[in-house]
Amino acid sequence: MAESEDNKCQDTGLQKSPTSENRSKKMLVPTFSILLDKKKRTQKEDCKTDGTCPTSNMEPPDTPRKMTVELPSAEDRLISSIKSKFKKKFPKVNLPFKKNSQQQSNNIQPAEIPLTFEQSLKEQHFLVAGKQLINREEHLFSVKQDGVGSSKNLVEEEEDNEESLRKDFEELLEEVWLKVENSFKVQTENEKEALKQAVLVIQQEEEQDRRWEGVAEKERPPWRPRCYRRTHDSQLQKMVQRRMEEAKLDSNTDTKSSIQKEIIGKGKQIKEDLLHIAEHVRSCYPEENVCQLYAKLYHQEFCATLREIADYGLSDADCSHVLQWVNIHYPSILRCRELIGVIEYEQLTALLPEYMLKPLEEQCLTQIEDTLQTWCQNILKEEKAEPELRDGCFFSPLAIDVIECVHGAITSAQKVLGSCSESQRITHQIKEFLISYQDYLKNVTESNQGNTDAVLKANLLCIRQLREYITMNQELFPAHLKSDCMSLLVSIRELCHGYFTKSVHKDLKGMYAKLGTSEWLKHSEHVCGELLEGVDTHIQKLTNLDKTCLQDMLSHLHKEVLAEYVRTLMKKKIKLGKANIQQAAEALRDNNQRIHTLFIEAGSRIDDLKDVLESLTDLLTLKDLHTIELELVNLSKSYPDFSEAHVCAWLHLRPTLSTSELRMIKETFSELQEPTTPEETDNQEQDLLYSSRDFFSKVFMRCTAQPSFSHMLSCI
Repeated sequence: MAESEDNKCQDTGLQKSPTSENRSKKMLVPTFSILLDKKKRTQKEDCKTDGTCPTSNMEPPDTPRKMTVELPSAEDRLISSIKSKFKKKFPKVNLPFKKNSQQQSNNIQPAEIPLTFEQSLKEQHFLVAGKQLINREEHLFSVKQDGVGSSKNLVEEEEDNEESLRKDFEELLEEVWLKVENSFKVQTENEKEALKQAVLVIQQEEEQDRRWEGVAEKERPPWRPRCYRRTHDSQLQKMVQRRMEEAKLDSNTDTKSSIQKEIIGKGKQIKEDLLHIAEHVRSCYPEENVCQLYAKLYHQEFCATLREIADYGLSDADCSHVLQWVNIHYPSILRCRELIGVIEYEQLTALLPEYMLKPLEEQCLTQIEDTLQTWCQNILKEEKAEPELRDGCFFSPLAIDVIECVHGAITSAQKVLGSCSESQRITHQIKEFLISYQDYLKNVTESNQGNTDAVLKANLLCIRQLREYITMNQELFPAHLKSDCMSLLVSIRELCHGYFTKSVHKDLKGMYAKLGTSEWLKHSEHVCGELLEGVDTHIQKLTNLDKTCLQDMLSHLHKEVLAEYVRTLMKKKIKLGKANIQQAAEALRDNNQRIHTLFIEAGSRIDDLKDVLESLTDLLTLKDLHTIELELVNLSKSYPDFSEAHVCAWLHLRPTLSTSELRMIKETFSELQEPTTPEETDNQEQDLLYSSRDFFSKVFMRCTAQPSFSHMLSCI
């Protein structure tokens, strides 16, 4: 056989290689592809030399084609004989595809060579590397399950494969944890992609663990479950703990307490890290809110820090600082614009438990209350004996100072406690201040010094400012406290008004005495004129008073003058007859109009006072008993303080009512009179100073509010 092959090599003119004898005899057989390639190269060279090619199709279409027959060369004959021999030696193979053209063969792309585990790991394709290890793991497990027989070589091979797999897993794990460890250094896209690959490996391993859930321990791979997720979370916890421990103390020189510096430093670290996680790391965790996980871990560490601090006795400043972080600063970090939608603060536990929080709140509130009380008392002590004039009006800064102190204390309490409900406790100090303020002004009115007028005029504006503050900030005051404070302010204002109006009524006493007399009935215009002239004289003396306070004063004086006018008429000094009852009614209407015009033009704001005397006048002229009863009931609805004593005294002016008619009027009035409600007598939305509803409370009668009928007749 060897000899024949050597002969073939000689027939083709091929020299035998000196080393061919040492090779396999099969290597001496030349392939026909070598000769075929040689022929093709020769044809190409001929085409290049003369521009013609035996197989070229470049002739014009009209040129008649010539058939030429060439004898095969020795080389062609050799190739043909070799092909025929190979056809006989190798049978025909049916391929699964059909070779259509040279173009199709050119489109076939070479298959990609898969990366090895080492290459995937080096190029940080951790997900691919992990999948390769899982495939090896499953193959190895199937071998272990099938058994390796008694062959020592197979056993050793299986043990080597398991050890190799274990080392590869450790190498992959080392790279994964390194990327997770560097999460706070991630900045570039390549770094993000590497971390994402590490996270995907963890998720892939978790999925592989779940595949073996419920399988008996003896029937599953001994290295499952690997619990990569638990290890991941544990590593994050250690990372967060280390960063919180290494957080720098606050370098602000204004922060003196070491406790405050520590809290601020850790708070800044939390904010910086969470913002980094949200911006650079969040996208590396597909289908998972890793920001919430980090927030929970930082929350746990910050809780531990604050609880450790709160266990010790804190100064007032440190106590306030801790509460500010609990209620204000820390929530604002987790609810900042960049973290909205990625961190749900409400799902986190309280920083401090209730039993630790309450003592701190109590300490803080007590300190704020004591400070506010001291401030307010100092303001009252520093009140100037001689108020200054500003824009022609006496002025005192007392109310402004008190309001600033109170509002500052409330704001501070809200910042520390984080709610308005707890801070309402601070406003109780206003009531204590108002009690002291009332005593102070009472001493001023009783001292009757030369500057009393100036002091009271200045403080009337303070009273108004305090009232406006309470009205505009009702949410800061519990209902009962607001009612108490408003009542105190009304009493203080009445005290100041009374000081000025007392001298007015004293000077007008003689003119009041003429009302309801025969002289008044005959010369009502003159008597009323004298009264109004005296009133106007005193009004002109009310100078250096703030405009709004002057309106308050005139409204108060308007109500008191008219109340004294009505009270004087009810003293029963005159018994009207049928002949002069119409004359009295005309006098009442005329006097009412003149009094009302004077005060409204001067600045009074109680316009509906004109209806009081008008309604009383109608009671004198009405003839039908039923109509009189209805008018009395309407009066009681408009003026809740209109009592049976007032009915008794006013109806005394009517000469035509019999005893039985008076009894019927009394019974009807008692049945139809509506009881007074707190809303009617203590309406805080509307200052009663500018309302006529309380008018008859100022018309003092000697008869009791609920007289017996016999007493009523005795009054008549």
